[in-house]
Amino acid sequence: MPTENERKYVLSDPAAVKTLWAPDDWSEIRQGYLTGDGRIRRLTRDGVTHDTFTCKFAAAGRLIEIETTLADPRDFDDLWPLTGRRVHKLRRSEADRQGLHWDIDLLLDADGACYFAMAECEMPEAMDAPPEVLPALLPFVAYAVPRDRQGEFVNSRLADPGYAASLRF
Repeated sequence: MPTENERKYVLSDPAAVKTLWAPDDWSEIRQGYLTGDGRIRRLTRDGVTHDTFTCKFAAAGRLIEIETTLADPRDFDDLWPLTGRRVHKLRRSEADRQGLHWDIDLLLDADGACYFAMAECEMPEAMDAPPEVLPALLPFVAYAVPRDRQGEFVNSRLADPGYAASLRF
């Protein structure tokens, strides 16, 4: 099971960030949080959907992420009404020059307007921070989230636009 180790970066000017890549380069994600530690996600790109179920557990000083594919689309559809907090977002994923995985997320409100933008870099367990921010994102980094504030910037909390607007950095 992989250990989740990521660094988060709050981005300014979501409209400009969105134009860094072609519209077809973005995936649409709908994810909802179930009672307990479970989350379901539907990622759609080029008309193809991929559904997953994920749990994250803090254990022995690390965050363990367990993810599995939901093979039957009915599973996602049947679980969706059971979710509480929900996130709708656009995502662009890219590898940097060191091979680290970056996700750029634009969180959307009920009307489809972006209310928060953030990038996350997934790193090996022993790495503290990426050697560099993706060059295209550098002008838009409003805040490099320190490790002790990472919990304030998780999607389950950012699902509430009011909460996202109240964050100070």
